[in-house]
Amino acid sequence: MATKLLVALSTVLLLAFNVAACGNSPTGPSRTGTALESLTVVGSSPGGVVLRRDETATGTVTLNGRAPAGGAVVTLTVIGAESRVVIVPATVTVPAGSSSATFQVMLASSGVSAPTEVTLNAAYRDVTRSFVIRLEPLR
Repeated sequence: MATKLLVALSTVLLLAFNVAACGNSPTGPSRTGTALESLTVVGSSPGGVVLRRDETATGTVTLNGRAPAGGAVVTLTVIGAESRVVIVPATVTVPAGSSSATFQVMLASSGVSAPTEVTLNAAYRDVTRSFVIRLEPLR
C-alpha cells in the first residue's frame, strides 16, 4: 500500500514539475511576461506613412514592459506584392531593461511604378503587430 502511494505521489510531482517547466500550459511556454505592445512607423508625409524611391521612415517596436536580460529580439517581415522594394532589418533588438527600439524603413532606389501598399509585421514571442505602409512612384 505504501509503495503504491509513493508511486502515485511521485507521478503527481513529476506532472506538476513538467507543467511548471512549460508555463501554465502543458502544450507550450507561458504567455505571461513581456510582450510586443505596438509597432509604429513615422515618415515625412502628413496623414500616414507614404514612401517614395530612396525615402526613409523610422519604425519603433514597443514592449509592454522592460526587455529581459540579453534583450528582446523582434522579427520584422514585409508582405505584399511590392515587398521586395521595402528595406528593413530582419530583426531589431530591444536592449535589456528598455521598452522600445527603433529601426529604419526604406524604399529601394528602384521604387514602384504604381501606388500600392505593403504590411510591415513585427513579431516577438507569440505576438505579432502590423503596420500598413503606402508606396508611391515619384511624380
